[in-house]
Amino acid sequence: MRWNIDPVLIDFGPIAIRWYGFFVVIGLLTAISVLDRTFKQRGFPKEHAHALSLWLPIGMILGAHLGHLLFYEPSSFIHNPRRIIEIGYGLASHGGGIGVFLALWIFCRRKKVNFAGYLDATVVAAVWLFPWFRIGNFFNSEIYGGPTQLPWGIVFVRENLVEPRHPTQLYEALLCFGVALQGWWLNRRRDRYRPGYIFCAMMLVYFSGRFLIEFTKIYQALPTDFPLRMGQLLSLPLILILAVLLVRLHRQGRPQDAG
Repeated sequence: MRWNIDPVLIDFGPIAIRWYGFFVVIGLLTAISVLDRTFKQRGFPKEHAHALSLWLPIGMILGAHLGHLLFYEPSSFIHNPRRIIEIGYGLASHGGGIGVFLALWIFCRRKKVNFAGYLDATVVAAVWLFPWFRIGNFFNSEIYGGPTQLPWGIVFVRENLVEPRHPTQLYEALLCFGVALQGWWLNRRRDRYRPGYIFCAMMLVYFSGRFLIEFTKIYQALPTDFPLRMGQLLSLPLILILAVLLVRLHRQGRPQDAG
């Protein structure tokens, strides 16, 4: 299949609306809607959900940008410091996740609320952003994978490629939709789990899937003879930490068992 769609959805001359931005807006609106619902279900203040609708996107964007520089362009901090303020160029999903985590932690500290409980409610909503980012990447013809002869391989014409490539953006989008559905199912059974369990379970599935998908990607920031990709190096310690936390929470039993 040949893919050659214009990344610009609507062009108004000096102002252009890109497919990427269109999909990001869909993801943000969906995440905000789900966040309102999950906070209401748990009896958390409505104004906290509204405040986090601003806090978390800011944390995500800053974290994603700084994460990209740290993981993929570390030399820019010395040789091209201007890259630090070029927010729109270079975003790393691992950095974005860290940014959201820290923004939520700071918010909970300021408001003196239970961090683990808010983390569960937030992750169920936040994951709805993930697949739309990757669909946006697909429409931008970026972050594609290595060559493949599989029947669903994509020729990204705009990148001047002639051989089919793994559509890793779509692989990740499917993974993220799956994690979002997992969150919906866990949230319905939330009374059975201790605070933090839902977050650990969802992120363990996400990073495990991400680790496997990375095998189809081209190398970034690492030598081509290195056995792992950068995304795998970043995911592996998170997988181990999340697995340990999940086992500990599971062994503690259901919340009602504490007494």
